[in-house]
Amino acid sequence: MHAESTPRTGGIHDERVSTMGRRRFMDTLRTLGFGLLSSLFLTTEDVLAADDDEVPVVYGLTRDDGELRPRHKTVPADWYDDFREALAAHDRLGAIATEGVANSAVEPGEYGGANAAIRVEVTAEEARGAVPEAIDQVPVEVTRVDSRSRKTDPEELSNPSAPTDPGVPGSVAVSNGEMFGTLAPALRDPADGSTYFATANHVFGGSDNQGEPFYLLDGDRTRIGTVSAGFPKADLVCATPEEEFEPLHRIRDVSPGRVLGQFTRAGLADLKAEGEPLQKIGVKTGHSAGQIQAVDGLTCAYGAICKNGQIKWGRESGFSDGDSGSVNFHPDPENPDAGVLVGGLNNARTWWPGENYIWGTGAYHITEKHGYTF
Repeated sequence: MHAESTPRTGGIHDERVSTMGRRRFMDTLRTLGFGLLSSLFLTTEDVLAADDDEVPVVYGLTRDDGELRPRHKTVPADWYDDFREALAAHDRLGAIATEGVANSAVEPGEYGGANAAIRVEVTAEEARGAVPEAIDQVPVEVTRVDSRSRKTDPEELSNPSAPTDPGVPGSVAVSNGEMFGTLAPALRDPADGSTYFATANHVFGGSDNQGEPFYLLDGDRTRIGTVSAGFPKADLVCATPEEEFEPLHRIRDVSPGRVLGQFTRAGLADLKAEGEPLQKIGVKTGHSAGQIQAVDGLTCAYGAICKNGQIKWGRESGFSDGDSGSVNFHPDPENPDAGVLVGGLNNARTWWPGENYIWGTGAYHITEKHGYTF
């Protein structure tokens, strides 16, 4: 059920979009709740091509001669409105500010099935009563989880990455000299086209890691870069490559392994609604796949820093220490034989009874907050 005052995206079909100028068209999309990406990238032709009960969405961004290009598809208008309302309700809920709440996230609805819901995990039973059963007609499901902490020790990598060419793909082992993680495929700054090596920030510890060496574990320790920026809230660290090394838009040991771009938040919700899995390749557990459970997550369960823009997917058995920094991905819906689109950066898994998934920072969140794209 939708609130009466909420704009309906399907109302775009009641507008004379074919006679609108670009500025008015963009303003109309924003007024109806389509969001920033849609207002920037959708065209009147996209709207006119959709059926009356459908709306166009931007499900992904790809690189084309250095420029970001949107990927469009049509989705049921009611499903999209339901998802948008759940995202807005999740923002207003603010459950994570309640003592005893570990995390919260939005579970997108199904096509022709259940509506979207907000999932909240609490570590104390009394916190359950502080979380409402619904907010703005969006149901809130609460689960009790174990509050025990988890201690980990740096592990030795038993299967180091093989020596590589100067071009280095994602999913090989990297290290700061003490701990190791999995390299993400190349991260790009659209502002100037420069590319960076990237992995999980917690592999390098804290927020004061600029200037630290970035090693490739290739049977030895080869310095391939220097940390240029760390973003603890996104659990992302970027490294400027040494002159003789190049970050590649590619993932090792998967075919096709070329990274063509990334999914938007709506694109991830669409994959969930379609029952399409994400995959990852980590240096400890190798290749695994699993279903998307929730997006737009907020968690304070890992260390002292709360993290926004999280994806819940897969099962904890598909992730282990050393896999942090790997990306989750799915074949490009339009060109599955050409490459993949990234969903996000993996950084943790559940270790408590009651829940079973992998956490990761959404690529869309990294782009929104820091400007980088895969």
